[in-house]
Amino acid sequence: MIKDIKIKNLKKFFNRKDVLNISELTFKNGGVSYLLGENGAGKSTLLNILAKIDKEYQGKIDDSFVEKDVSLVDANPYMLKGDVYKNIAYPLKIRRRKNIDKSMGDLLEIFNLKELKNKEASKLSSGETQKVAIVRALSFSPKLLMLDEPTANLDKEAKLELIDILKKYNEQGNTIIIVTHDHNFFENLKGEKIVLEKLGKR
Repeated sequence: MIKDIKIKNLKKFFNRKDVLNISELTFKNGGVSYLLGENGAGKSTLLNILAKIDKEYQGKIDDSFVEKDVSLVDANPYMLKGDVYKNIAYPLKIRRRKNIDKSMGDLLEIFNLKELKNKEASKLSSGETQKVAIVRALSFSPKLLMLDEPTANLDKEAKLELIDILKKYNEQGNTIIIVTHDHNFFENLKGEKIVLEKLGKR
């Protein structure tokens, strides 16, 4: 059973500098959480730890998610060499999912990416890269989805389209954590706001 993510006495150091210090924090299972705070507050660092990418920290994180059920989209997402199809299909292939072509057809249709299917990822605009990265993250239906400034390069229409997709995704019982200051989210997708304060200001 998936449960809440509970953090206790979490500390992260970089070059002997304390970059993250959280005494206690809970992310509700099946909920939407907005992670707020100024630059340097450790928001992206926390996402990397929750995504089990960064395992060098002190403290305890109690959660029931395994790595294959977690997906993180960085603020500046990395694209694999090859076309859009290859990038989005990658998580499905490494998980050895069946009927990948059928799944890909559905994904490209839902996210209006058919025209970009064969476009080289290196030639995508910043907005297109962001969208492809988000679709790639959603392709295998992770139980925990984390997004770091996901609308930074999206226009208003694309933002609202993404929010609608995330709303439906969350209604299926999945957990979402978003680093953002975009009021389009706050106005259209209900969630809990969690503020991280920059160390030195506490």
